[in-house]
Amino acid sequence: MIDWLTCRIPVMLPRPIKGGETIILDAAGEVRRVVAHVLPVLGSFEARCVIRAPGTAELEVSGNLVKFLQGHNLYGPDSLSGLLWAALERIQGVEGVLPCPLAQMGLTGPHSLSEAIVTRVDCTHMFTLPTKSDVLAWLRAASSTGFLSHRGRGVWREGTLVFGGGEKKSNVSTQIVLYSKGQEVEDHKLPELMRADTDVIHWVDRCLRAEVRLCRLSLKKYGLRRLGNWSEETPDIMWRQEMAKLDFNAGKPSDETVLKLPMHLRQTYAAWMTGQDMRQMMSKATFYRRRAELRGLVQVDIALPPEDPVSMAQPAGVVPLRRTLEAVPAGRPAWANDLDARLRAAGATVLQAA
Repeated sequence: MIDWLTCRIPVMLPRPIKGGETIILDAAGEVRRVVAHVLPVLGSFEARCVIRAPGTAELEVSGNLVKFLQGHNLYGPDSLSGLLWAALERIQGVEGVLPCPLAQMGLTGPHSLSEAIVTRVDCTHMFTLPTKSDVLAWLRAASSTGFLSHRGRGVWREGTLVFGGGEKKSNVSTQIVLYSKGQEVEDHKLPELMRADTDVIHWVDRCLRAEVRLCRLSLKKYGLRRLGNWSEETPDIMWRQEMAKLDFNAGKPSDETVLKLPMHLRQTYAAWMTGQDMRQMMSKATFYRRRAELRGLVQVDIALPPEDPVSMAQPAGVVPLRRTLEAVPAGRPAWANDLDARLRAAGATVLQAA
């Protein structure tokens, strides 16, 4: 499913849309720049997205649009244009937000959004393990054994494992983010009617979330900056393509593998294993060259301290990622139709799930 979306839509507006502005002055008190603030829009169950139109020819929309519409993002659609159109219709229904109807802006349906420019999309899948504790144990094991091609090991922080760009969200490239959905909803609450449903909570607690965040550079690389280039199959294709770059068997290389390395890389690897700071032992150019070579050949990152071999062992009963994700997709839960009806009755916009 698609989760987060940020995009810019060509429109015709009678006036700009903004939630205030910041005026930047020079030393003489003259206006150098005016920065328009985003305008928050309230959706289902207090969920929000933000919009902005600094001028009259382009509307910016950003947020977790699935949660904005449904009140939750446990499951949802794969149609980017369909999701965006549903969000725009919901925004149109909020009094005082848009200066004119969508039709007057030149938007008449999902097909009219094809020229929108996409700057971030989160493509997600959900998977289940027997218990919430198993999900967290699996993530801890993955933090020790996981390695993303050309990007290195993940960053583990408070139950979330991030590959590519560290723990902060990237605005330019691709990140893979793995976390316990049960733990996440403790901070980002589900609607009360969902929290009171034991079937929902039991299911959520067992869920492992796997997100691929595609940002500006990766969208440009794959020709996906234009919304019209997305089909309903694209989110799943991109998710699988990026997840395939993860290797969860990248522990300590065998002695045989190390002995096959060129002499200069063997020496570098041996020094790194003793805990030496490799940046202090060679020039910057040499460090980055050898780091790239060792990443490609034995999946170790000499920019990080070597792992304790004990910590690389998977806990008993933990299944490697590839087998887990292929074997246990969460799918659409059995209670989803009943929940959708209750959410709809409470005023949410329920989307057609993939």
